[in-house]
Amino acid sequence: MTSSNNCNKQPLSPRRTSSIALDNNNDRKEKYNRVDLWKQRNQKLTTTSTSLELSSSSSSSSIQDESSKAIYTFGLLTDIQYAPVPDGFSYSGNPRYYQHAKVAAEHAAKHFEEEQVLCVVNLGDIVDGKCSDVDGCHLGHESVDDVLNALSSYTAGKILHTYGNHELYNLSRKELGEKLSIPFVNEGNDELVGYYQHLLHNQKEDCNNNGLRFIVIDSYDICLLGRCETTSTKRQQAHEILSLNNPNYDSNKRGTENSPEGLEGVSRRYVGFNGAIDTVQLEWLDQSLQSAKEKGEQVIICSHQPIHPDSTWPTCLIWNYEEVLDIIRKYSDTVIASFSGHAHKGGYTRDEISGVHFRTFEAVLESPENIRTYAMVDLFKDKLVVRGEGDCVSDVYDLDHLNIESNVQI
Repeated sequence: MTSSNNCNKQPLSPRRTSSIALDNNNDRKEKYNRVDLWKQRNQKLTTTSTSLELSSSSSSSSIQDESSKAIYTFGLLTDIQYAPVPDGFSYSGNPRYYQHAKVAAEHAAKHFEEEQVLCVVNLGDIVDGKCSDVDGCHLGHESVDDVLNALSSYTAGKILHTYGNHELYNLSRKELGEKLSIPFVNEGNDELVGYYQHLLHNQKEDCNNNGLRFIVIDSYDICLLGRCETTSTKRQQAHEILSLNNPNYDSNKRGTENSPEGLEGVSRRYVGFNGAIDTVQLEWLDQSLQSAKEKGEQVIICSHQPIHPDSTWPTCLIWNYEEVLDIIRKYSDTVIASFSGHAHKGGYTRDEISGVHFRTFEAVLESPENIRTYAMVDLFKDKLVVRGEGDCVSDVYDLDHLNIESNVQI
């Protein structure tokens, strides 16, 4: 981690209140097999909607013909986690291909440019934490630059970056804003938060669509990472949340914050490589969705951490996911889907209350040589199509929930 954490002796700003510190939900049991069941289902996926086929026997030309009818097409990748180090393993034993990840990202960028997609979504963790110490050298800045250079062949539109925990192991938020063009908001006392929006305008004359809005949220708003230990109110909030919900956490013992040992179900989310969304950003999200609804726009929400507990492993969830879900459910006639990374094996669920699709995408990092993992996403009038490459699972999501006026009572 860099030393530039804006750690000065300014007075603490007034503390914002949030219900997340009170949430100790031990009653709900996580459906641990949800992701595996989803993958088994998609191994047999065959779609007959219009002329699109996503089975292994599909020809690339038929897929290309269908995608040309889409209102919007954009590219997507997540968890590149490049590092100039030999291949290795995660703590759970999954192989990681640190240098091949950059090769895969470069291949994806060229494919995005070839298809002239309207924008590209990067769901975070562009480099790995290992970049902070490579043979005694801090190579975080250089490694980010290397990945950005690999992505530079895509010039047809904008790359919408989120950031994750691994960026914060290497760079400060100020530095990330400069490198990734994330418009961080200063909420006072140098508390930087990186949330923003991007609108794609409808380019199909025969389609009644007022635009596709990407709402990028910062799931490391309240967290330990990259926040000043002495002056950050948000770091103090994170400390209190972990102290209340994770008995393994000892602020005086480094590494204890990342242990979910003994925690059950969704309570396993209370670890130090996760975070939460504070009140100011939650209000902004609500207002942004209301504005999109009034303008007749459709919305895709992007975050590094998953929002829905049935779309991921519990150790990857946003701490206050219930608060975020409550807001999304108010706009079920506007929000198409929520896309995230962080959980490398991916996952999916459709929210039973709102009908909104929650998809966690597979990591670039964990695909071996000759496999390049990323996605093309096509939005049609009646469906959203994920054309997965490499280990990214293809799927089709219908949009029938958008035809029903939201009447969810929160």
